[in-house]
Amino acid sequence: QPAAAMVSKNMYSGNSYVESDLVNSYAWDTAIVYIQAMGNTNYANANCDTNGNTTLKNTGETGDKVCNIFDMSGNTGEWTTEYSTYELDDRAYPYIRRGGYYVYWPYFTSTRAIVNESGNLANFSFRMLVYVK
Repeated sequence: QPAAAMVSKNMYSGNSYVESDLVNSYAWDTAIVYIQAMGNTNYANANCDTNGNTTLKNTGETGDKVCNIFDMSGNTGEWTTEYSTYELDDRAYPYIRRGGYYVYWPYFTSTRAIVNESGNLANFSFRMLVYVK
């Protein structure tokens, strides 16, 4: 998560027209509400593959493109700027991952999961927000 946040924040550094940041949970939830308002009424509960497919795909290859927003319900879980104060057995789980991912199909678009620092796995990715100045 710290690396994803740094890359997201620095993607357009020096650009006088736009700036970027790691997606936050407000933006994630707003995208879900927008997609549902545009006709995909159960998108919060969507999952890319309930057949047990455990193959990582390139962005856009999952068939999960709604309103030109790709891969929220499947492919990889995504780091966000949201933090957690959850601890278990003296181990902190300070980061929040959103969305469904190909390794574990019961996760859905609206899933919010706690993750510790060792969550640097092939099934984690990130989504940037781009702001026009």
